[in-house]
Amino acid sequence: MICPIVIATVRGHGLAVLLESIKQYAPECPVYLRGPESVIERFDADYKLFGQPRNFGEDYNEVIEAALKDWSSCIVANDDIVLTPTSVKVLMEDVAIVRTMNSYKAGWVAARSDAARSGQNVRICQPGERLSFYKFPSEAHIKLVQEVSPIFAWISSDAFEEAKFPPLNWYSDDVHCMDLIQKGYGHYVSASYVHHIGSNTIGMNAKQLHEDAMPWLKENRPEYAKAWFD
Repeated sequence: MICPIVIATVRGHGLAVLLESIKQYAPECPVYLRGPESVIERFDADYKLFGQPRNFGEDYNEVIEAALKDWSSCIVANDDIVLTPTSVKVLMEDVAIVRTMNSYKAGWVAARSDAARSGQNVRICQPGERLSFYKFPSEAHIKLVQEVSPIFAWISSDAFEEAKFPPLNWYSDDVHCMDLIQKGYGHYVSASYVHHIGSNTIGMNAKQLHEDAMPWLKENRPEYAKAWFD
């Protein structure tokens, strides 16, 4: 099943590697790319290119909506991941399975990675210990989760019409996942895997990113702010 891949980037530090992995492992997937001209002008003109970055939520809304004008679903990708030969294949196989389930409407179906959320991670590191890499027993299976980080994740036009990302850098994915849950959608982690390089896509100042998001959350989703931060 062919599915477009959409990407939004601010600095694009890992973008060249991601695009090369798409070229090698998913050449059938059209790419919709949003970012600063200084980044995107270096890449293949066949990509569908968009303009200057604003924030994570608005940038992804624009590029996802553009892709969904042409397709019934898309895969959202961070600029700091690398696909494997089976990333798209396994993800789309699991999407097909999720869409046959009856408990919830299909929300996000996300790949596992080295470091995203605990429910998606394929590695664990205890404080003070060296990284230990191993597979969780659940990694061969699809699982229902409360929320995902869409570093490589499928979404349908039906779901995206129900809710858009808020105009935030941090917590935009949390809000989007919860908004869809409120509308009867379920989110899933696939057996698919992508390597997460770890770029500074939206900046590295966690305290500032948190503080920037709080006024919007308190005004627009006070119930989420209370539940998450009390």
